Amino acid sequence: MPFATARQLPSSGLPMNLVVFASDRELLSRLAAKLPPHWPLTYHDAGFPGAVQQLRVAPQTLVLLDFHATRAAASAELVRQIRQLRPELAMVAVGATSVNQVEGVVTALRVGLRDFVDLDADTEGVQAVLRRATAPAAAAIPVATRKAPLTLMLGVRPGMGTSTLAAHLCVLAQQMRAAGNSQDVLLLDMGQPAGDVALYLNIESRFHYDEALRSASRLDATLVRTAMARHPGGLVLLDRAVGSESLPPSDPGLLLKRLCGLFCSVLCELGGTPLRQIPGALLEHADEIWLVTDGAIASLVSLDQVLKQLPPGVREGDRLKLIVNRNDEEAGMAAAQIAERFQLPLLATLPERPRLRASASQGRLLLDDAPRDPYLRALAPLLARFDPTTSPPEAQGLRDRFASALSSLQWKTK
Repeated sequence: MPFATARQLPSSGLPMNLVVFASDRELLSRLAAKLPPHWPLTYHDAGFPGAVQQLRVAPQTLVLLDFHATRAAASAELVRQIRQLRPELAMVAVGATSVNQVEGVVTALRVGLRDFVDLDADTEGVQAVLRRATAPAAAAIPVATRKAPLTLMLGVRPGMGTSTLAAHLCVLAQQMRAAGNSQDVLLLDMGQPAGDVALYLNIESRFHYDEALRSASRLDATLVRTAMARHPGGLVLLDRAVGSESLPPSDPGLLLKRLCGLFCSVLCELGGTPLRQIPGALLEHADEIWLVTDGAIASLVSLDQVLKQLPPGVREGDRLKLIVNRNDEEAGMAAAQIAERFQLPLLATLPERPRLRASASQGRLLLDDAPRDPYLRALAPLLARFDPTTSPPEAQGLRDRFASALSSLQWKTK
C-alpha cells in the first residue's frame, strides 16, 4: 500500500518518464507488470560508478529507487547524490512493507522520501502513488476527524515508576479492547532516559519520535503498521531513540492529531522529563494529565513544584488527576491525605511490589510472571479512564472484564 490512500490522489492520463535505479532488472520487470504500457521505463544500474551523472531527464520525470531492505542504504546514498545534482527531481522509494522489509521503509523515511511504492500492492495502488508523486501540489493526507483520548502520564520527579506503569496499563488495555475494535492502543514514550519502555516490553524500536515529527504530514495506517514497533499483544510503541537527551523543539500538534486519528487511545509517558522541556502542544491537546507520585517527602515537594509550574490553563481545568505509586501508609501520608492536601482527584493507589523490579530485570512484565498480582488488580480504575473502548455501555462491567482478562493469562510462580 502507498503511504496515502489511492482515492485521494489526482488522476492523469499523461505518461510519465520513469527512471529506475536498481542493482538488477528484476525490479524493472515487477514494476512494468503493474504499469500501463505507454509509461516509459528507463533502467540505470545503481551499482555502476557515475550512474547519477548519466541521468537524463524529460518532462514529468520520476526517479524510482530500490528500497528493499538489502538495498536501502545504497539507495539512500543515491538520493543524496541526486538531490545535489538535480534538486528539482521527484523521487519515490520502491520496495515492500512486509515485516522483514521494515528497515527499507524506515530508511526511505529517514532520507526524506515521502512516497513509497509497495510492489506487493495491486496495480491501482502502485499507479496511484506514482501519479501523486508527480502532481504539482500533492495534498497531504487529511487529518482524521475522530479524536482518540490522549492521556499524559507525568512523574513528579525521576524514579516514580511511570515507565513500568505505562507499559503494564497499555498492554492490559490492548488485551481488553472491545470486540470489533480494529484500532490499537499507542504508547508514546517521551520519558527520560529514552528507550526504557522498549526494554520493559522487550521489543526493538527502529522508527522514533523525531522521525515521526518529520513525517507527520504523511503519517497513515500503512506507515504505522510498517515502521512502528509492536508488542506481541498488539500494542504499538513510538519512543525516542536511545541516547536522546531532550525532546525535539518542533511543535508536535500535527503529529498528535494524526496519532489520535489512527489509534483508539494514546498514552504519553513523560517520566523523568523536566516540565520545562514538555512541548506546550502536549499539555494543550491532553484530555487528562496524570501526575504520578509516591508518599516520600521529596516526592511531595516535587508534586507541589510541578503544580505551581504548570500553565494556568492546565491548573484551572479539571484534567489533572493523581496516582499514588508504591503506597505505604506506615511510612508516610496515606494516598487519600495526599490527594486532599493537593486538591487533586485520586485515580488509583498502587502498592509497593518488589516483584515488578524482579520481572523487569529479566525483560518481562509482571503480567507474564504473576498475572493476579495486587499491583495489576490496582490498575483496574485506570483502564476505563484511559481507554473508553474497554468498557462500552453494552458490555459487561469493567471489573468483571478485568478479572476475566487476568484469569485468561497463564499463571506462573517464581
